[in-house]
Amino acid sequence: AVTRGFKELVTTTIEVEKSLISINSILGTTAGQLNQFKKEIFDVARNTEQSFATVADAALELSRQGLKAEEVTKRLNDSLVLSRLSGLGATEAVAGLTAAINSFNRTGITSEEVLNKLSAAAVSAAVSERDLIEGIKRAGSVAIQAGVSFDELVGVITAVQEKTARGGAVIGNSFKTIFTRIQSID
Repeated sequence: AVTRGFKELVTTTIEVEKSLISINSILGTTAGQLNQFKKEIFDVARNTEQSFATVADAALELSRQGLKAEEVTKRLNDSLVLSRLSGLGATEAVAGLTAAINSFNRTGITSEEVLNKLSAAAVSAAVSERDLIEGIKRAGSVAIQAGVSFDELVGVITAVQEKTARGGAVIGNSFKTIFTRIQSID
């Protein structure tokens, strides 16, 4: 049992270092910055009750987006909180949060604001964060072009979800079509 325990410890250590090397190859940080980043993502894993492998995969995905280490850590925490609230996988939560931020980046919305607004809508209505993020992923980029704000989009997705009980993906695709047609009429 002791031998097996040491073997698993060595295997886990190698996997952690491999993940960190992959992330650092994209971030390009110094050894000191990498150690600080490692401490921060271990804290995120502990605070969100996720495995290090899950957190490292999400951090790698965020680092591929060209974010700095500080922004990766911030979005990583928010993504994993969204994952726990919504039942989405970590990579799905990262993709959804990124889609919302990228679609509405001109408004200066942060990942924390997105998370708070999704949670508030889910609490006040019979809608899940999963449906909201799926709707935003599909309709967000077209909604901003049609002049719809983030709050308005969350509101209409929530209202339609409550009335029709359709999923967020169906609602998002419908709004995407509506917003596209409105623009083509203009």
